[in-house]
Amino acid sequence: MVVPGILVLAVLLLWPNSAQLWLFTGIVSILGAYIGTLSISHEVFPRIPFIDLVRQAVIDFLLKSIIWLIFICAVVFMPRQFNRQAWEIAVSVVALRVMWAQGGLVGCGRALGLFVAAPERLSTIAADMSAKMRIPYRAIFLMRSPMAQAFALLGSRELLFTERLLGLLSDTEIASIVAHELAHLSESASTRYSRSILTLVFTPWIFFNPLVHNFGMFGFLGLCMLTILIPKIYRRISLKLESRADRFAVDIETDAGTYARALTKLYEDNLLPAVTGNEQTTHPHLYDRILAAGMTPDFPRPEAAASISWYGRVLGGLAGLLLAIFVITNLEKWSAAVRPDRDGISEQRQNVSIRSHLAKQPSNTLENRIQ
Repeated sequence: MVVPGILVLAVLLLWPNSAQLWLFTGIVSILGAYIGTLSISHEVFPRIPFIDLVRQAVIDFLLKSIIWLIFICAVVFMPRQFNRQAWEIAVSVVALRVMWAQGGLVGCGRALGLFVAAPERLSTIAADMSAKMRIPYRAIFLMRSPMAQAFALLGSRELLFTERLLGLLSDTEIASIVAHELAHLSESASTRYSRSILTLVFTPWIFFNPLVHNFGMFGFLGLCMLTILIPKIYRRISLKLESRADRFAVDIETDAGTYARALTKLYEDNLLPAVTGNEQTTHPHLYDRILAAGMTPDFPRPEAAASISWYGRVLGGLAGLLLAIFVITNLEKWSAAVRPDRDGISEQRQNVSIRSHLAKQPSNTLENRIQ
């Protein structure tokens, strides 16, 4: 999404009065980014049929489009002032996000064919583990994905397991992954709320219009600081919770090393490094997870893998620079636009004050004139 962002910002700076052009550029560049990554993904994962990659990309695009459409509409219709309309939009966005977490994602996924009923094998393993751990769940679904993954949806208390994972792991290994995901469902309410801090990465940007119009560059820098700091805070929270879920999975296993073996298979199949250099990762390193499970890896601890390529850093820096230039070049125009609103409010208040003052004056009656 970085390259589409760069192109859209460039168009906004070069042709600021052409709304149709930047909108067209955004749509075409996003589609181009999705299409361009298909060949790369097929080269990295040759085992995955190309048609499956296309289907996955289309579904991913449609699901993300729902989120981005809500976000963009909120930004576009947000007024310049923090008035009733602004707070109504904000409340609507929060309500839609809650609905998405409480079942909207699964509902849309099932409509698109991404989530289907879990097979009997998976349902039986999950039900047995749930009874053993005394942690209930609402439903479990099979996710039609070529990647080996599992998810616990805390808002709706639903579990998702991919087709690839079922084909890769044994029953006991699947049970250990189920135990890990069920452990997330046992997190306290305060812990679940702390996870929602991640929404502060992008949600505050819906207030871009009133923040920049009223506070100028300080409003813009405040949004940037939130976007940079919140992921770091969330990472600390997530690392603790993932380690906790790992302990649950290890404690419940009947055969020592089952969970460590399952993790190793998942990482290998997904081509994930045993030690990553990404400072924003939300899970502990595989090497450390195996050690925490009481097992010794059969390979030495590797050097941390690079988190991002040099050109990725260049593109990220360019996107940030263009956004800063866009804000700086428009600050004066935005400030001039918001002043008439304030002047109009001040004039309205002044007129009300004058009318109130006149109403308190004694009436010019015949009696007053005689006196």
